[in-house]
Amino acid sequence: MRGSSRPSPSLSLRNNNGGKYLKCGLVPILMLWIIFCVIVLSELSSVIHSPAALERSTIATPSTPSDAFKGEPWNSPLLKSRTVLHSTPFARCEIHNVYTEDHSQVQTDWLWFDETDHVNVIVFDKSADEFIFFKQHKYALESESLAVVGGFHAPGESGFDACRREVKEELGYTSKKELHSMTTHTPYYDPNHDDGWKVLGRYRTAANRGGGFLTACFLRDAVPIPKELHKIAGFEGLGEGAGIIGDEAGQRDGEAQKIVRMSVPEARQAVLDGRFQEVKWTASFALALLQMDNNNEQ
Repeated sequence: MRGSSRPSPSLSLRNNNGGKYLKCGLVPILMLWIIFCVIVLSELSSVIHSPAALERSTIATPSTPSDAFKGEPWNSPLLKSRTVLHSTPFARCEIHNVYTEDHSQVQTDWLWFDETDHVNVIVFDKSADEFIFFKQHKYALESESLAVVGGFHAPGESGFDACRREVKEELGYTSKKELHSMTTHTPYYDPNHDDGWKVLGRYRTAANRGGGFLTACFLRDAVPIPKELHKIAGFEGLGEGAGIIGDEAGQRDGEAQKIVRMSVPEARQAVLDGRFQEVKWTASFALALLQMDNNNEQ
């Protein structure tokens, strides 16, 4: 009818019995839908920009080639394929697809870690009849722990050379034979020509998960390097902490280290009491003690 008001747009629904139509306005439905979308988007925005979400997104950011792990990937006859999850200059995390030993099945969730090969060195000052250790905190330890000299291999460096370098850098000590080569400017060779050193072995740190290889060495006649030879020894300018002996606290690589001396009985008891809280430190020191026992040194 002319002049009459137009009815609002509506949605008609027939009931199950085919009876009367049910009518409801479209405008209220659209308004409710818009309000719902605004609420959902607001909630999603708060979650996406929360500190926890930002932290997770940072961790998951793929590495660029400049900061990727440079070590060789692990290969095994049981390895089917690998996916790199994350990489840093010192380590790489992967998921491996691994055949069972009979090749009848494939495990698709094998977590694997490549890590730069590293060293532990047990240092014994024979003239004082004492071991030299550190006391320090580490990120994954619950409390302060006794620790041994250690560190990563430098590129192209052998395990033994890394051990020699770490002892010089962290303690300012070396073997008598190497000190003689420094003072006389004669060549230094290898542990086969230096009875002050004993290579205790090279070991995989985690049999199923990788973790790199550890070379353990025993410096059994450690002597301090005179300050005038620090440059020749290769640790001049490494900062406070290099070559400090006694009860002084040093700092290297951002880690505070207090140097501790122990007699052989005291050190044995420290191992038995669990005061070396990392298994690699404990195992390396136990190997050194076995070497001493084998040579009837104590």
